Amino acid sequence: MKQYSYTLILILVFLLSCEKHPPMDPFMANESITGEVNGKPFKSGITVPHGAWVTTDMCDKHVVAMSLVRKIEDDEYAIIHLNFFHTKPGNYVLTDSANSHRNRVVCTLDSVTTSLSFDAFPGDDVSMDTYRLLEGPWNFLTVSYYDPEKKEMQGQFAARFVRINKRQHAREAVDTITYTNGKFFLANMFFQDVITEPR
Repeated sequence: MKQYSYTLILILVFLLSCEKHPPMDPFMANESITGEVNGKPFKSGITVPHGAWVTTDMCDKHVVAMSLVRKIEDDEYAIIHLNFFHTKPGNYVLTDSANSHRNRVVCTLDSVTTSLSFDAFPGDDVSMDTYRLLEGPWNFLTVSYYDPEKKEMQGQFAARFVRINKRQHAREAVDTITYTNGKFFLANMFFQDVITEPR
């Protein structure tokens, strides 16, 4: 009888050790961002929906749209929107989202359309305050590392924004927002499934 008890216990231990944890939501990207905002240091780590979205159906290369989210309070988030740039390590020009500065061929992606918003929740479509990029030599984006297998990216950035709406809604939505010495690390980037149809 004891032998059966030991066997049963061993089987239960084995089954419990093999228990699989539920997979992480593929849309949820892990983000770690540091730097200075208007001269004040900040450090933000957060998991957000659609924080980085990679697609391979543009230009036959990996292209990413990225939202760098800085949590200020539970009801206030500052989000830098960076739309569609190649994931290849290197330096990229930031430009006002109203003027993409692209060549006629979309695959050039010679600049990154960039804007800023203050949202009550990171997944909201409605922004409390909206900013446009103030173009100039103070803006830059550098991709220093990208690994499609690990779904990771890291780099550096700096950018200056001016508020579009006249009335300030979010507590930290002052007239001008300047990010300096910015560094980011993203993990669990979402890869869009590319569906190809036979010709």
